[in-house]
Amino acid sequence: MNGPDQVRSEPSVGTSERGPKPPTKGACVWLTGRSGAGKSTLTAELVRRLEGAGRIVTVLDVVPELRKLEGETSSRGKLLRKAFVSREVVRHGGIAICVTISAGRGVREQARATVGPESFFEVYVHAPADVSESRRNTRPTRPPLIKRVRRDLRRRLRDAAGRSGGYDVPTNPALAVDTTTSSPDQAAGQIFELLVERGIVTRPVG
Repeated sequence: MNGPDQVRSEPSVGTSERGPKPPTKGACVWLTGRSGAGKSTLTAELVRRLEGAGRIVTVLDVVPELRKLEGETSSRGKLLRKAFVSREVVRHGGIAICVTISAGRGVREQARATVGPESFFEVYVHAPADVSESRRNTRPTRPPLIKRVRRDLRRRLRDAAGRSGGYDVPTNPALAVDTTTSSPDQAAGQIFELLVERGIVTRPVG
């Protein structure tokens, strides 16, 4: 028991104990590009880098629960569901990586509005059509030969007609990477540096 002339000392409180830590900034990395451009391959390297920096990462690539619903005639609903899930990941300080073709500029802008423009990073992953086609045809889960022949014929007809194949190339992405001049690790490094510059992640020490 303290006497009248004794002063009770309070335990010292360090800076880290004075209150909750500042919230971690979340982000949605929206990888868009034609099939075979290399989005899924570089995603594996990006996840490795982000987790190495201590971040929690959610990858939304082929997600059965977010597939097209019965009666849907386009991928718009599926993509917007991915955007909604990404928004919740971002809200809790995580990083969502959405691996999508998302060919239409309009649906990408809807996804941006859903997530929040300040947290949405559109990354255009590009490879020439012949390279993308070659990659698709060498996948372990490639479609049957007849489907590949039909798809190649459609592409050739579009090219002959001067059409872009229904893909709206991003006009102002946060970043564009060419997977024919950058390895998956280099492409992932470019995206990681973008997130560092925007204050989303910090480089690991050491």
